[in-house]
Amino acid sequence: MSKVTEVKSYDEALGALKKGAQNVRVRTKYTGNEQSFQKFVDALAGNKTCKILDLWGNGIGDSGAIAIGKSLETNESLTNLNLRNNNIQDTGAGAIHDAIRGNKKSALVTLTLDENHIDRTLLDDIAAVLERNTSL
Repeated sequence: MSKVTEVKSYDEALGALKKGAQNVRVRTKYTGNEQSFQKFVDALAGNKTCKILDLWGNGIGDSGAIAIGKSLETNESLTNLNLRNNNIQDTGAGAIHDAIRGNKKSALVTLTLDENHIDRTLLDDIAAVLERNTSL
């Protein structure tokens, strides 16, 4: 397992991506940091090194989940994404679902969405898409 790079801001997370970090844990709050978050997820879209991203408890909500979904449309390196306890609802989860379903080169196999507010059927649909990635 790769070393965990723990950061306390999205700017630091962006720096970690630029340095080739493979396992990034971000411990900050989304509210008030939306622009930094957007720069970070924009960089994640084309990142080739980060395999594990932990955003547990950042409070990204649907707007942050939609931004992450956009990056997942093209990201090919991320295998594990933790979005536990982020106040994500169906709109944000739907954007993530559509992104990983549409990205035939997605490596994502583990997506943690516990402690959000997402319909069970949508969670099952996301699980089915992730299952496709494990069979590649």
